Amino acid sequence: MVNPNIKDSLMDLLMQEKDILKVYASFLPEGSCTELRTILQKNMDAITKEQFTVFEELKSRGWYQVKDAEAAAVNQAKQSFAPAS
Repeated sequence: MVNPNIKDSLMDLLMQEKDILKVYASFLPEGSCTELRTILQKNMDAITKEQFTVFEELKSRGWYQVKDAEAAAVNQAKQSFAPAS
């Protein structure tokens, strides 16, 4: 049987890290000096790496199911986020 404490703890950590990322994403553009922006960016980068590690752990244990995107949807997303030429 799966230890629910591990699963619940990982899910809670994943949600907390997502919330922290939202906060950094809100405050980073408001940084008024290079030093502050650099600190916020470094912290945000560290959280994204940690979040992905937790996500991969949940996924590898079968606790976070993901569905592969269709090729057409991937191409559409790429086009919508491509820099304007």
